[in-house]
Amino acid sequence: RAEPELPLLEWLVADHELPDGHLILMAWDPRITDEIVERRATFAMAAAHELRSPLTALIGFAEIFEMENENLSPAQVEAASVITQNARYLENLVTDILDMTSNSFGELRLDFEQVDVADPIREVVNSMNERIAERDQTIELRLDPDLPEIEADRRRLRQVIENLIHNAHIHCPSGTAIEVLARVEAGGIRIEVVDDGPGLPFDPPEAAFSSFKHAGTIDVGEMTGSGIGLTVAKRLSELHRGRISVESSNKGCRFAVWLPLDRRAALTRTPPGPA
Repeated sequence: RAEPELPLLEWLVADHELPDGHLILMAWDPRITDEIVERRATFAMAAAHELRSPLTALIGFAEIFEMENENLSPAQVEAASVITQNARYLENLVTDILDMTSNSFGELRLDFEQVDVADPIREVVNSMNERIAERDQTIELRLDPDLPEIEADRRRLRQVIENLIHNAHIHCPSGTAIEVLARVEAGGIRIEVVDDGPGLPFDPPEAAFSSFKHAGTIDVGEMTGSGIGLTVAKRLSELHRGRISVESSNKGCRFAVWLPLDRRAALTRTPPGPA
């Protein structure tokens, strides 16, 4: 029996018996766990910051090759395009890592302003049109004509939409149709990203929002998902005092983000911490 002056211990019993029938009991000072978590988060943030500078240079030079390609062969032009796409993927991944780490420290903050939701949605769709077409996929935009402005962080809202579309893009095969919809619903704006791909390999599908859950891609050799884009989208939706949901079947997947028209009167504040 623990005495008041003894330290609090966390403990865990292994779920498999040893050959002699005994079980293993592990016990440790919880301060050790806290220190490990903090060190991991600090390392992730430092590494992500270090990656940003060389990535910026890599993207810049690759874009120069793409624009000034008169002296390049078709194979070299294609290689420059692949470099740009992969570098931008890494850039988005670094951003997600920084956001997840900031969230674990309670430092993921939003800059609110009045935003016409249709604008960031169109911007994301237009910016991703070319890469979606390169995989013989299609994307269609369907917005209600009179979407009202809401109080939101424009950059973060765009990040949520981009992560959802990117998820459909990399996890669905060629020929997939992607739809992006937005309408007013139940005192808020509902934004949906729908695809007719194979659906999520998670049961329940909400497990896709857990940190570092991923299912790879359809085609061998394609970039696999990091498993944190959807987690970041969920966290950013909650910080807007909204919510995110998913429906999945073998006929496709539907992600829906609901953001309140009146943020101040919406849900209570969400505490910081890992998703």
